[in-house]
Amino acid sequence: MAPASKEKRGHIMHFSQSLNLSTIYQPIAGNLEQVKKRLLDHLRDAFGLIRGIGFEETIVEGKQIRPALALLSGLSFQPDRGAELINVAAASEMTHFASLIHDDVVDGAKMRRGTESVNARWHDKVAVLLGDYIISQALHLLSEYRSPDVIQTIMTAVKSMSEGELHQIIASTDGIVSESDYYSVIQRKTSSLMEAVCKMPVQVLGGSPEIVKAMGVFGHNFGMAFQVIDDLLDFIADENHLGKPILCDIKDGKATLPTICLLSRMGKGDAERIRKILRERHLDEKDKIWLCQSVRTHGADDYCLDIARDFVSRAKQALDVVPDSEYRKSLTELCDYIVARDK
Repeated sequence: MAPASKEKRGHIMHFSQSLNLSTIYQPIAGNLEQVKKRLLDHLRDAFGLIRGIGFEETIVEGKQIRPALALLSGLSFQPDRGAELINVAAASEMTHFASLIHDDVVDGAKMRRGTESVNARWHDKVAVLLGDYIISQALHLLSEYRSPDVIQTIMTAVKSMSEGELHQIIASTDGIVSESDYYSVIQRKTSSLMEAVCKMPVQVLGGSPEIVKAMGVFGHNFGMAFQVIDDLLDFIADENHLGKPILCDIKDGKATLPTICLLSRMGKGDAERIRKILRERHLDEKDKIWLCQSVRTHGADDYCLDIARDFVSRAKQALDVVPDSEYRKSLTELCDYIVARDK
């Protein structure tokens, strides 16, 4: 499978070289280490139930976007209270990871973050129950805050994530979704948790309703941009660098934004070829090369980038209520990073 050319990936690669996560996370490096330890403790308990001790080490080596968002969101308003945010940051990542375990079962995915998925190693039944167990661990951590608002926020997100997955499954059997339907799905599947992740730390620290709302708006738009780029990377990323196979969504009959854009710009014959792939859920090597090239030649990559940048712009505007600090700066840089990333 030929990866996207450097010329076409250049708009991503150029920025990611100057915007790396270790630099962005520098103000919260110590707190993130505490979160990582908390995560490992709880995930070790979870994987111990299925005799999978050691597997959790591969999990916490991800980008840690959600724990970072949680820490930065809270510290932007209360810079001296990082210790109080460890549980909410860890619970945010655990909820995300549990959703990935469930997604991999639904999609039949065999790889996750460059290693075997849980369902590939332990089968679907174990994966579903493990995901449920990890969500229960996350809720237990959050319950220690004794905040009804925090619990309501995370439960609203979990409900929305489930609705989004169900909606996407039904849409993949009914046919092509519209662009507005696509945004509705990613709002539920991805953005709802990002929104919760940014609101809960402020709720934990007793922030005003206005600040909670502003951080929710930030998280919503951040999450929308993140997912649009994720779906674009499914077409243009280097498979080995990404850590999972590309073109997974279209092979599963899911029309994401790049596909929807292609269908609106292609001629009748090419559009029907895509519809056939979506219906039959099969593509050969020629189809893969053609699809990856088509995203570039029809400008679907630039369209997705423009949409993501628009969401990022809205996210940054929501930060107007945030006092100027190194934490706000990192939130802004994280916005730029998610559009510039190449994995």
